[in-house]
Amino acid sequence: MSAALGLDVGTTNVKAVLVDPDGTVVACAQRGLQTSRQGTAVEQDADDLWARICDAIAELTSAHPQVASQVGAVGVCSQYSSIVPVNAQVEPVGPMVMWSDHRGTDHSWDIMGRDESAFLTWIDVHGIPPVGGGLALAHLLFLQHDRPKIHQATTAYLEPMDYVTARLTRRITATQHSMFMSQLCDNRSLGATEYDSHLIELSGVDPDRLPPLIGIDDEVGRLDEGVAAQLGLPTTAVVYAGSNDTAALGVAAGVGRPGRGGLAIGTTSVLVDSVADKNTDLDHEILSMPALSRDSYLVFAENGYGGRVVEYMLEQHVYANDTLADHSTGELFARLENALDQSSPGAGGALFLPWLGGSLAPSANPNMRGGFINVSLETHRVELVRSVTEGVAHNLAWLLPHVETFTGNTIDEFIFVGGAARSPGWCQVLADILDRPIAPAADPDTAVARTVARLALARRGDLARSEVDDGVEAATRYEPRSEYRPMYEMHQEQFEAAFEALRPISEALTSFHSAET
Repeated sequence: MSAALGLDVGTTNVKAVLVDPDGTVVACAQRGLQTSRQGTAVEQDADDLWARICDAIAELTSAHPQVASQVGAVGVCSQYSSIVPVNAQVEPVGPMVMWSDHRGTDHSWDIMGRDESAFLTWIDVHGIPPVGGGLALAHLLFLQHDRPKIHQATTAYLEPMDYVTARLTRRITATQHSMFMSQLCDNRSLGATEYDSHLIELSGVDPDRLPPLIGIDDEVGRLDEGVAAQLGLPTTAVVYAGSNDTAALGVAAGVGRPGRGGLAIGTTSVLVDSVADKNTDLDHEILSMPALSRDSYLVFAENGYGGRVVEYMLEQHVYANDTLADHSTGELFARLENALDQSSPGAGGALFLPWLGGSLAPSANPNMRGGFINVSLETHRVELVRSVTEGVAHNLAWLLPHVETFTGNTIDEFIFVGGAARSPGWCQVLADILDRPIAPAADPDTAVARTVARLALARRGDLARSEVDDGVEAATRYEPRSEYRPMYEMHQEQFEAAFEALRPISEALTSFHSAET
C-alpha cells in the first residue's frame, strides 16, 4: 500500500495534500498565484506556477519525510481552458493564456466564416461550437496566428493539468478529457486517444503542436529523477493522467449517487451532476463533458464568478485602501460570518446582481454587468455584504432547474466544496435559496486535492474506486428553512427579471467603455 500526493491548481492558488495509504490527509500546503491583466490579455507566468507547486510539495515532504517516502501515486487537477506553450524539455516558451482571456475569438469565428457547416459539425461531434470567448481552441489559434515566434518555439500546447504532469515526468501527454476545451476530439464516444481529423482540418490548428492523447486512467509516467530529488519524493512514484477541477469536484461529491449534486464556489461557481449521454443545450450553455471514467459524462455548466465577487466586494469596498481612507486588512473573510449573523435573510430587500465579468450559464452574455438594486437609506453595510452572497446563490438557483432538465435527474442535496463551504452562514444562504440541503465537505478547501490523491491510489489499485469519495461529506447539514421560502421565491423572480431588464443597459455601457479604452 502506498501514500499519495494530490495537487489542485486553481486560478488564485495551488493546493497540495499528502495522504497516507488509507487515503487520510496527513498534511496540506497552499501557495497563492499571481495573474496579470492588461486589457483583454489575462496571463500567468507558467514558470512561477511550477515554482510555487514545488514549494508547496517541498513543505509537505520536509515536514513528513516518512509518509513522503511511501508516495507511490500522484494525482493532478486544475482549472482549464488555459494554455501553456512548452518546448520539448517542457519549458514554457510563453505565458499561460488564462481561461478568462478572450483573445483568439476572431479566429474562432473565422472557422464558421470559411465553412457554413462548422457550427453544426462542432455541436454534433464535440458539443461546443467554435465561438471563442475564453475557450482553449481560441487560445491555440491566437498563439498560432498572432504570436508566431511563440508558436515556432512550441512543441506542444498544454492545459495546466497536463503541464504539471509533464513537468513532473518529462513526458508530454493529454487526454480526451483534459483537451475538452480545445474542441478537437469526437465526444460522441468515450476513450478517444486520437484527435478528430475533420475538426482539426476545419479549425486550421497545427496538429504538430498538439500533445499526444492517452487514456483517462493511464499512467503518464514515473517521477523524473531530478524532480523527485528536488521534491523529496521517491522516483518510483507514478503520475496519472490529469483532470479538470469540475470533474474532480464531481468525483469528490459522489455525483454518481442518485439525487446527489456537486457544488463549488471558488473563483467561479459550478454545479455538477452526472448525465447519461452526450448532449448540448445551447440556449442555456449546458452540455455533456467526458468524465473521469471511460463510460460516463458530466454536466458542464459554468455559472460565472462566485467567490471572486464576494472577494471583490470585501477588498474594494468594505476594506478598501484608497484616497478616501485606509480600511485594509490582511483577513478579508474574517468578519464575513459576523455580517451574515447580524443581517436578516433577504438583506432588507437589497438585491445584488453578480455578473461583474459577464454572465455564463444559464444565459451567457460577455457584456452583462452587475451591481446592487433596491438599496435604500435604511440599507446597512452588513446587508450589502449579505446581498452579495445571496446574489451568488440566486445565480446558481437560476441555473439549477435547467441542469435538472438537461440530466433528467432531480438533485436532492448538494455536497459543497471550496473556500465558501467553510462559512456556516453562506451554507445556510445556499440551502435557503436553492431550496436543497447543503452538506459542506470535510476540509472543503482541500477536498478536491484529496480526491485526486485518492483517485490516483484507486488507479494504482491500492484503493477501490467506490471508496474514492468516502468520507467527503461532513457531519453538518444545512436544511432549507421554509419560513423564508416565499420571500426568496419572490427575490428569485425579480433577480431573473433584472437580468432581462438591465441587459440592454449593460450592453450599451460596456460596449461604449470598451471601445473608449
